[in-house]
Amino acid sequence: VGYSPDGLHIVSGSRDNTARVWDAATGETLQTLEGHSESVTSVGYCRDNQRIVSGSHDKTVRVW
Repeated sequence: VGYSPDGLHIVSGSRDNTARVWDAATGETLQTLEGHSESVTSVGYCRDNQRIVSGSHDKTVRVW
């Protein structure tokens, strides 16, 4: 789980092979990021607040 630098969003990784972006205030899912073929085990925001990075058991790292 990671917070955006501005504190408005949260990103989480999941066993369903996705990363999800949430509204930190409401808990609403804003976006589902699909592309990994195995569980997403690490997530984070870039300092520019524009990109998300995710790592997976499929041995890939994606920049969204």
